[in-house]
Amino acid sequence: MAGKALKQQDLDKSQKRVRTMQQRIDRLQREVKEYERKNQFFEMLISSLPGLFYLFDEDFKVHKWNKNVEEVIGYSSEEVTTRSLFELFDGEDLLRVQKSIQSAFTTGEGVVEADLVTKEGRRIPYFFTGATARIADTSYLLGMGLDISKRKQAEDGLRESEALYRIFAERMTEGVVLCHNSLIRFVNDAFVSMLAHKDSSRILGSDITSFVSKDFEIYFREMMETLEKGVMEERYFQARWMTKANQEIWVEGRGNLIQWQGNPTVLLTARDITETKQREISMQEEADHLRRENVNLRSSIKDRYRFGNIIGKSAAMQEVYELILDAAASSANLIIYGESGTGKELVARAIHTMSSRSANNFITVNCAAIPENLLESEFFGHKKGAFTGAHSDKQGYLDLADGGTLFLDEIGELGINLQAKLLRAIEGGGYSPVGSSLSKASDFRIIAATNRNLLDGLKKGLMREDFFYRIHIIPINLPPLRNRKDDIPLLLEHFLRTYAEEGKIPTVPGQIMDALIRYDWPGNVRELQNLTQRYIAVKRIDFLPSAAIVPAALQEGPEMDAADPAKQDFSTGGRLAEIEEAAIKKALTRFHGNKTRAAEALGISRKTLARKLKRMGTI
Repeated sequence: MAGKALKQQDLDKSQKRVRTMQQRIDRLQREVKEYERKNQFFEMLISSLPGLFYLFDEDFKVHKWNKNVEEVIGYSSEEVTTRSLFELFDGEDLLRVQKSIQSAFTTGEGVVEADLVTKEGRRIPYFFTGATARIADTSYLLGMGLDISKRKQAEDGLRESEALYRIFAERMTEGVVLCHNSLIRFVNDAFVSMLAHKDSSRILGSDITSFVSKDFEIYFREMMETLEKGVMEERYFQARWMTKANQEIWVEGRGNLIQWQGNPTVLLTARDITETKQREISMQEEADHLRRENVNLRSSIKDRYRFGNIIGKSAAMQEVYELILDAAASSANLIIYGESGTGKELVARAIHTMSSRSANNFITVNCAAIPENLLESEFFGHKKGAFTGAHSDKQGYLDLADGGTLFLDEIGELGINLQAKLLRAIEGGGYSPVGSSLSKASDFRIIAATNRNLLDGLKKGLMREDFFYRIHIIPINLPPLRNRKDDIPLLLEHFLRTYAEEGKIPTVPGQIMDALIRYDWPGNVRELQNLTQRYIAVKRIDFLPSAAIVPAALQEGPEMDAADPAKQDFSTGGRLAEIEEAAIKKALTRFHGNKTRAAEALGISRKTLARKLKRMGTI
């Protein structure tokens, strides 16, 4: 019985070992199937990868590759295993590939660009990348190769184009400059020669504005910023530049925004127009001289008691008349300074009337009276539907002033943004109506006026420096009436004739005239004009702002005794002659009879003084 029990135990152990072995076999079979499945997936992945896929060991024996390898190099799968890896490269490419593989086995990865040579001898540029791993004491390199033929063709084409354009630029007779952030990156020989440099070494890397005359530096810098920021893609310019020898030349050209080496870059073409400009300036000066001579003849230079609609014979007004003549003969922008009521618009109209623009519009704009939200629409116009209420297209002030004059009264009220847009239009950069992308141009001259000190606005940042200098070319300062009281009798006579009924021009008593001359006139000529109208209506003088009524002694009335010289009425003409004679005698007494010095003090010529003395019966 004991023997049977032992045999049964041995049988059970054997059966258990068999079951255990079977379980191991089943597990191994599952693992083999899983491995085969993964291997099939891996094989499928390798075969479907783009480009070339390869696996070789440190002895350069190829173990795996995808179908693309065979298709590209032209060798069958059997031939691949019999060929050396390095047969696919030659020359410098072979050395680079060997060095890259060595680096990969040393550092774990490597990259290289090389031409792969096919079985037929065709060369194909490839980019190879690989990584290494060590398995069972053997190092393997797993890599991929990508065909870069198209990229190479594009690069070659780009290099050829760049070389072609460089040759073209070098041989152009016009100067060519490439600027990035205003720094010069490329110049051609024509530009170097234009600035009288021997070569480009002193020019490359410099700020382009350093070659521009100081008078045009702000204007040119603004143009470059406009282009570089993409506000405009093209700008025309004409400016004075400085050569190496510090000589000024006139240069004109265009600036365009382009992409160069992946960066926004300004391409400038420029040419020297000094000779042409000098001829143009000479012709303009001659034309201005002839125009001035014509204006002089029309303005009755001898004894200017009036100038168009401007009244006054004082020395201060004679200076204003001279400036008006100069401004009328010029095409430059100008600004008129003066207190309220001094006649700034009259001066602006006189300049326009005597200028070459007189046949075209004189457009008056009160900058302080336009709501800020309508400024742009008023100046540049708008398209129908641009905003609520824009029921139709509307021309702006710049459209209306084309060929003529734009008079900007109270210019100190203009905002910074509108100043920038006006500056662009002044410099030929154009403007766009509100609601339109179309750029328009207008040939207009600006005459500005203000009772403010614009330099204070400049310091406070309320006015752009470049805009200030563009309108401040010819400044004219109008004197207040209190500084030219000699003109009061003339002005009074003019207003009396203007507002009185025909044939009923009233006379003004001497006492009233004395009061008018003693008064300080805070409202200037406009106040005198209004006062004269009231005097004609009510025969009394009401000075503003106190509105204090002149006493009866200073009013015209029937009780005044015409026989009494102290109460006698004086016409404005007689009163003027009396004031003039007294001033001449006072000047001669002061300078002890020296007529030259007396004439200088009176603001008249010695010849005019002699003529007046003859009329007075003195000589």
